[in-house]
Amino acid sequence: MADYENIIYEVRDNVARITLNRPERLNALSRSLLQELGEALDRAAVDEEVRCIVIKGAGRAFSAGYDMNVQTEGALPGDALTMILGQHPTDMYKKSIWDNPKPVIAQVHSFTLAGGGQLACHCDITIAADDALFGYPPVRYASVMAYMIWPELVGMKKAKQLAFTGNMINAQEALRTGLVSEVVPRDELDERVEALAATIAKVPPESTHLNKMAINHYYESQGMFQAFKYAEHLMYISYSAPADLLTHGLQDVDRVTAEQGMRAGFQYMNSGYEEEDLIAQGQMARPTRTP
Repeated sequence: MADYENIIYEVRDNVARITLNRPERLNALSRSLLQELGEALDRAAVDEEVRCIVIKGAGRAFSAGYDMNVQTEGALPGDALTMILGQHPTDMYKKSIWDNPKPVIAQVHSFTLAGGGQLACHCDITIAADDALFGYPPVRYASVMAYMIWPELVGMKKAKQLAFTGNMINAQEALRTGLVSEVVPRDELDERVEALAATIAKVPPESTHLNKMAINHYYESQGMFQAFKYAEHLMYISYSAPADLLTHGLQDVDRVTAEQGMRAGFQYMNSGYEEEDLIAQGQMARPTRTP
């Protein structure tokens, strides 16, 4: 088992298991977590013992998305030119998940939102617990959901509905629309993913690698990653807009977060959407600060 600050990495029975380990922040994706995740995925890619990779989250959720303090860590500078010309932390999804020779399974439960959903859906297979919730609330501060892989998975109509509302959907709706591979009861999630990973590990690695290459090439030939890059640039333009030009945009949310903390920034982003977010009310409630 390797030592990391933000993830847990272990290899057992030909399966590499990567656990997002910031449960006190619902596994929010910080710059350092993404860096460690990329390193672990790359490590598993060249480990001959590993035939399958599983990514899951510790604590109450898979991931609530990108850390709302991520800008203060230097991940997203304030000007669009720097962001467009620079390397974004999530470039590793292409290099370390999509191009990884090993099949990658996302094991998700509870909040799998925004960047957390992006991570989960870039994986080859996504197995969801029946309490999983998906959505892209950051459209409420003018982020661009098309940057995610979702439109390719759910189709144009559902993608636009999600992108125009920021609303969340439950696991069964995610399954119906093709966002996930399978839904199982929460208490059976570990067992189901372990069984699936064990089956994949039995298949010759050359076979899984060749088949992953073949399927990925189909989508790459449709221009999928060019579309991602275009949407990414639109997102950066939005993120760099000052508050006087884009009210309730990222700069406004960042201001509230910097002044009052991440929870206040999250509440500010979602203010006015209480009725729409009733689906998550029970899972948002937290009687203590424990994960």
